[in-house]
Order: sequence, then structure tokens, then C-alpha cells
Amino acid sequence: MKLQLFSIYHSFLMKKWYLLVYILVLFFVLFATLIGLSVMKSQEDDKFSIGLVDEDQSRETKLILDAIGDGKRMGNDIELKHFDVTKANNELKQHHLDGYFVFDQGMTEAFYKQGALPISVYTYDKTSLESIIIYQLTDSVYSRLMLSIGGAGAYKALYPESSDDAMLMMMTDMLFTGLNRNGAFDEQPVKLYDNYQYYTISVYFISVYVLFLSLFNILKMNQAHALKERLSMFHFSYEKLTLTRGLISLWYTLLFSAVVLYVLLKYLDVSFESYNLMPLLIILFLYLIMIFVVMLLIELVNNESFQLILKVMITGLIILFSGATIPSIYFKDVLGGILYHQPFSHIFNKVLELILNNYFIKTPILFYWICIILISLLILQLIRRYRR
Repeated sequence: MKLQLFSIYHSFLMKKWYLLVYILVLFFVLFATLIGLSVMKSQEDDKFSIGLVDEDQSRETKLILDAIGDGKRMGNDIELKHFDVTKANNELKQHHLDGYFVFDQGMTEAFYKQGALPISVYTYDKTSLESIIIYQLTDSVYSRLMLSIGGAGAYKALYPESSDDAMLMMMTDMLFTGLNRNGAFDEQPVKLYDNYQYYTISVYFISVYVLFLSLFNILKMNQAHALKERLSMFHFSYEKLTLTRGLISLWYTLLFSAVVLYVLLKYLDVSFESYNLMPLLIILFLYLIMIFVVMLLIELVNNESFQLILKVMITGLIILFSGATIPSIYFKDVLGGILYHQPFSHIFNKVLELILNNYFIKTPILFYWICIILISLLILQLIRRYRR
């Protein structure tokens, strides 16, 4: 492949610089908007305000309330307030509370007699994220309290001669252990993706593909007329042109991906760990290579109508069925899970988890086989065309 082709294509791209500027400005406006919204949202007070009502008024429930306190020592995302049932209900109706727990009358007695621990939960709806989290907390705390108080009960049965003070100390220790002050009431374990952060990563993922496809097609504007006619008399000319504009598109898309990734990691409100940088760069590089190889394979198909169909299919896989616009969990059982396990879905989920959660998803061996097969098909196709 001659270097003159790179020079010709690069010169043509510079003549169409305004198209490139339009695309980049659009992307950067989207990124700036989403990052700004994400930062503004992260600065808001997202604490849960939860009420506690003790209708049992037993020594055990008072111990529980004293141990919980105002919730500050239980986690950073919860604020607990003590009310009577009427006051709590009024606060809930006015949306001053996200919900409230009620230690029902006879709770302690019911536990000792039946092994049950009646705790009622009230929220103003059952579908919002806040309500779901409160119910999740209830399940978690309920199981911890059952284990804690059950352990204290077993201690009393094994050591019936123990004094009330010793029993109280034992219950306190068991309760603290069960509640786990470092995280039992922390919102984080059940927190879903922040919508702005999720779609910021989605826009980044999609923009990489759209930019490559745009550059690839812009460069073809020149190929279809002057260059193609001029070089049609030379052997392997069309393939050289296709490879050249593919490599130029790959180079500029790689630069764009690196710059935007730096901006995301610097300004997006995430706690990205540096040890995940290399896995992130590798999966993004594989994403670019896969786009490059697939686009070249499609371009080497002789039928233009079939080329268009294939490009629409690939665009659908990346934009619609990768999880970037519709969460991939919805495709888990569609077509036997083919859409859920397709390569672009794995790439997006891995990028998403690495950036937002510092979580490394193991890449299945099938993904590597697909990459090898695609590259092999491209090499075989080029060899076949070269020998014609």
C-alpha cells in the first residue's frame, strides 16, 4: 500500500473539515451536557429520610433504637428520625419522609413465643427507587435482627443463670454485630446506575462507532469518483483504497476515543481506580478493531444493497441491542440469548462496569473466537481478491 493514498485521503478529509467539525461539536455538546447534569445531580442531597415508630415500648426495642440512633453511624446515605405513628404518617403524606418502620405492639413477645419479628414498613408508593431500596433494607435488617436476637435468646437458654446486665450486654453485642454499623444501612449495595452516568457512557460508546462510520463514508465520497476511476486500471486498487480509508478512519477515531475517555474519567463523578485502566483500554481497542474489521468485510461485499443491509444490522446491534440505549437485561431471553451474548453487548457492559463500578467482567472465550474468526475472514477475503 503506497503512502500516497494516505496523503490523498488525508487531503480530501481536510477539504471536508467542516463535516468533521459538525460531528465533533455535536458529540462534545452531548458529553458536556450529560457530564454537567451528572455533576449537578451528585451534588444534591440524596440521603434517605426514614422514620422509626416504636409501638412495642419494650426494653429490647428501646435497645434497638438506641443502637441505631440517628443513622449517621450506620451509613452516609440515611437519616433516621423517631416519631409516633400519627406524626410519621403525616410526614410521609407530605413527602418529608421516604418511608417509616413500625415496631408493632407485642413485637418482642411475639418473637419469644413464635420466633416472628413483626416490623411494618410504610412508603408512599411501591415502585420508586426509594421505596424499593427501603424494602430491600427491611429484608436485610430483618434477617440481621432475627439472627442477632436469636443468638441472644440462645445465650439465655444456655446460660439461664446469667444476670440481666450480662444478658443486656450480650444482646447489645449481638445487635451491633448483626446490624453491621459499617454498611447495613448504606444505600450503595442496592443502588442502581445513575441515569446520567449510564447514558454518558452510552453516548461515548455509540459515538465511537458513529464517528468511524461517518469518516469511513466521508472518505468514500472521494473514492467513488476521481480516485476509483483513476486507479481502476491497477491490480488490487479498490482493496487498497478501502484499507486506506479504513485505517485513516481508525486513526482519527482512536484519537477521539482517547481524548473523550480522558475527559470522562476526569470530570465524570466516578471513583475510577487506576488499576482498571489497562483492561479498559484493551476492551476499547478491541471494540475499535472489531468495528474496523466488520466495516471492511462489509465494504468488500460486491452487492451494494447487501452492504446497506449489513450496515443497518451492525448499527442495530451496536446502538439498539448492545445495552447502550435499552438495558441488555431485557434481551436476556430473546432469541435464546443471542442478542444478550453478542460481542458488542459484552463490550458495552464491560466498559460500563469498569468506569462506573470498577468491576471487571470476565471475557468469555467465545468473544475471542469471534474476533479471531472475523480477522481471519478479512485476511482470507483480501488474499482471495489479491489472487484474482
